[in-house]
Amino acid sequence: MEKRWKQGIPVVMVAVGAITALLPGTAAAAPAKPLAAIDWAACNPGSVEQCGKLTVPLDWSKPAGTKTEILVARVPAKDQVNKLGSLTFNPGGPGGAGASIFAEGLADRIFGDYRDRYDLVSFDPRGSGGSTALACGPILRPGVPVFPKNKAQYDAMVASSRATGEACLRKHGELMRNLDTRTAARDLDAIRAALGEDKLNFIGLSYGSYLGTTYAQLFPRRVGRMVLDGIVDHAQGATRFMLDEAKTMEDTFNRFAAWCDRDASCALHGQDVGAVWDKLVAKADKTPLQVPDHPPVTGDTMRLTLPALMPKTGLMADSWPPLAEGIAQAVKGDGSLFAQTSYLGAYETAYAAVSCMDLPGELEGYADAKARLAMAKAVAPRVGAAVEGWVITAACSGWPVEPSNPWQPTPVKGVPPILITSTAHDPSTPVSNAYGLARQIRGSRLLVTDDAIGHTAYFNSACGRAAIASYLIDGKLPPKRSTCR
Repeated sequence: MEKRWKQGIPVVMVAVGAITALLPGTAAAAPAKPLAAIDWAACNPGSVEQCGKLTVPLDWSKPAGTKTEILVARVPAKDQVNKLGSLTFNPGGPGGAGASIFAEGLADRIFGDYRDRYDLVSFDPRGSGGSTALACGPILRPGVPVFPKNKAQYDAMVASSRATGEACLRKHGELMRNLDTRTAARDLDAIRAALGEDKLNFIGLSYGSYLGTTYAQLFPRRVGRMVLDGIVDHAQGATRFMLDEAKTMEDTFNRFAAWCDRDASCALHGQDVGAVWDKLVAKADKTPLQVPDHPPVTGDTMRLTLPALMPKTGLMADSWPPLAEGIAQAVKGDGSLFAQTSYLGAYETAYAAVSCMDLPGELEGYADAKARLAMAKAVAPRVGAAVEGWVITAACSGWPVEPSNPWQPTPVKGVPPILITSTAHDPSTPVSNAYGLARQIRGSRLLVTDDAIGHTAYFNSACGRAAIASYLIDGKLPPKRSTCR
């Protein structure tokens, strides 16, 4: 899962990664003595944050071949004498640029409770941010159908996906073929080694939880204290992935409407939010809103803002008030919020490239797409397929790079207890995913927070953050199946 930071609003992009088609097994960890060092320097003049590049093989099966660079950021622990080592963070994605987030000075805001005891570390995965990055344009192009209503529209969607992927291949070549999550996990182990750490202490949010799972499967003897939060279960398959998300997104929309009904600060207070929304998107379907320096805002542009702004990330910002304000302004003719935050037209190339390798939509033609869209509408009459599960399926519908790992379980064994957390009402990664993953990681502990609505327990639940801190700082784990509020 990735985080884009637009106008101060953290927009959670949930996506997941996966393991390649190789049989599950234990990979050889990078040696404790690093193969390469990181030459640290201040990320910005006078800043406490340190940045550096780590050189790694472009293709890990050819370690002596072409190299690529990974941007890594570190915030040294305040108490170097009593620190517990390094704590590595991945914010989600695929393509969440954690090093760039730290370089902007956000580590203290996100992980202030850990500043004494850990060196905080993050990185921009290959293909993103300050690492060797992809830049191939938006994953879903404005003007191209994203919810096809006939075969011609479906063919146009597939052709756009193929054209984007082929253009990216021409521009970036082998980097495109070496972006999967298994490769990112090997990069993560190289970072661990470069830091001089024998074990990886890790917290992964959203897609980062799958990166952590992959790492644990490949390098079980290198796992230290690991927290996986906001889970995607890779055993579920593309259709269930979309449908579970659609159901929880519909529920969250209803909770958003209920909040507006009772809270006078909501810009839509006193109105029927569902009716306002339905009328707004229907009108934009016929007459798109014009926004300077942006493509016209269509109904689909608006629909595909829901998976960006409906999931709350309370520790960083509450996205519901700006969403309500954006709807109110759009009713008056100003669609700026939707133009700036929709998945339609978003420049998230790494997000698509990794997702297409690790989360194949596996569409078998227009009849299949039509059936999936109808199922989404049946379980979520208002939201329908306006969720990341369909975003990925549409973006990858004609992708020219074969998926490296189709949907399958990711069993993990031989690791210390891993803490799995989730809110009970997560519209991006439903809690069912956390239960599914807990069954696949032997000896794991699962904590579900009942006190919050939103994506990830860490960002939305005080009791969830307390349980995570108790584990990461004191080594204390909750019972195997527990809740808090």
